[in-house]
Order: sequence, then C-alpha cells, then structure tokens
Amino acid sequence: MTTVPVERQTRAGRLIRSSPALVLASAIILGVFVLVAVLAPWIAPYDPDAIDLANVYSGPSAAHWLGTDGTGRDTLSRLMYGARLSLTAPLLAILVATIVGTLLGLVAAWAGGVVDGILTRVFDVLFAFPALLLAMLGVALFGKGLTAPVIAVALAYSPYVAILVRSLVLAEGSRPYVAAYRVQGFSGPWTALRRVLPNVSPTILAQSTLNFGYALMDLAALSFLGLGVQPPTADWGAMINESRAAVLAGHPLSAVVPAIAVVLAVVAVNVVGDDLADRLAGRTRS
Repeated sequence: MTTVPVERQTRAGRLIRSSPALVLASAIILGVFVLVAVLAPWIAPYDPDAIDLANVYSGPSAAHWLGTDGTGRDTLSRLMYGARLSLTAPLLAILVATIVGTLLGLVAAWAGGVVDGILTRVFDVLFAFPALLLAMLGVALFGKGLTAPVIAVALAYSPYVAILVRSLVLAEGSRPYVAAYRVQGFSGPWTALRRVLPNVSPTILAQSTLNFGYALMDLAALSFLGLGVQPPTADWGAMINESRAAVLAGHPLSAVVPAIAVVLAVVAVNVVGDDLADRLAGRTRS
C-alpha cells in the first residue's frame, strides 16, 4: 500500500485539473454507489442469498439483469448488498485511522522533545508493516471476519495520517496567530484543538479521502483471499472469490461485475480526493 501525500503534484492531478467532467463523473459514481448501498433492501430485485439451482450461471436477462452465479443467486442483488460492506468497512477503518492519527500527530508536534521522538519512532515501525500483512496477522490471531481486518487496516493507515498532521501542525505552530494566543495566556491544548486543528483539518480530510480508496482495495483483497467477509454474506471481494470456479467454467460475469465495481469505486475516490487536495492546496486549473 502506498499513500500519496496531498501536497504532491502528479500527472493524475494535472489531468484532473484539465478535466472537471472527470471529477463530476467520479462524484456521480460515488453518489450512485452510496445510494445503492443505502437503498439495497428496497431496490434489490431478489434476496442476495436466495439460491435458484434451476438458473445456475444464467446470462443477463429480463429476470436477472447481470445473470446469476454458481448457485443461481442474482448477481445484481448481491452487487447491491455487497456495496454496503464494501464501502462501510473501509469507511470505518479510515475514520478510526484519521481520528487516531490526528490525535497522535497533534500530540507529537505540540509536545515536541522526547514525546515527539518516541511517537515518530513508533510511526516508523508501523510504516514497515503493510496493511494487508497486519490484517493477515489480525485474522490469524482473532479469526476470519470483518472486525480484525478493519482494526488492522486502521492501525496501518494511522501513521500516514499522524505524519501528515505532525508536519502541518509544526508549520502552523510558527505562524503569528499561534504566538498571539500564547501571549494572551491561552493554554497549549486549547490553541491546538480549537485553532490549529480546524486550520489543518481540510488537508487531513483530503488525505483521508485518498486513503479510503486504498483501504477499500486492501479489504476487497482480503475478502478475495478468504480472510475477510465470509460466505454467504455479499461483499465485492468475496463475490470475486466465490466466482473463481465460474471463470474457469467459462462464466466470468459474476466475477467481472464486482471487480469492475471495485475498480470504479477506487478510481472515483482517488479522482475526487486528488481534486479536493488540489483545491485545498490553492492550485488553479489550467
């Protein structure tokens, strides 16, 4: 897993700045995915776990728009229900990572000295462990499911947020307004939480948006490996895993559809996140 700092200008960033339509399309895709996830119980045409052995590997039709899988379950319904866990799990992981990383980065920058040195070394140690490896260790210790991978991914992404917050807070700490609050007798924690943190939070939000895409990909990979969400629960990564036999049998649609959903979600999140970071950095579109 590689997290791209929000300050870095990339070819993708330049492409996005020249293509506002791409950003709009990505935002629409994300909005559709979120709506589908929320409304799945009402708009899904079938129960996602309903088995119909008379319609195994059926192709797209009026009854099953995206066909069925190896047990006759409707692919479209499972895709809709799968959006719920596929989007919620990385959201929870990044939410926890952002909160923990922000607090640790704020403490490291504001306290300085020994505290900063210790926390920075801890961040360096965590950097050595990819999110997938930590998640696999969590599954080995606590068993398969969703809880251990989410906690492990949150732990893996926390130092990225912490290092970013530390650098932002150190930069803010040298600004005149911080010195003015100190002269007026305001406490350090009050200044850090009530004045400095709100000023750096937009950049933190932009980085967390980018992190969400990577976390989605990591958790989908874990489900594909059989270490995340377990069958018959619908999840995009688990759907791809369950459809491996279908691909070998010449019926790839039940695997291709969730794979496309993962790719679209990750690309859309990264495009929106890059655009958000770009706007916050004050760059103008060419």
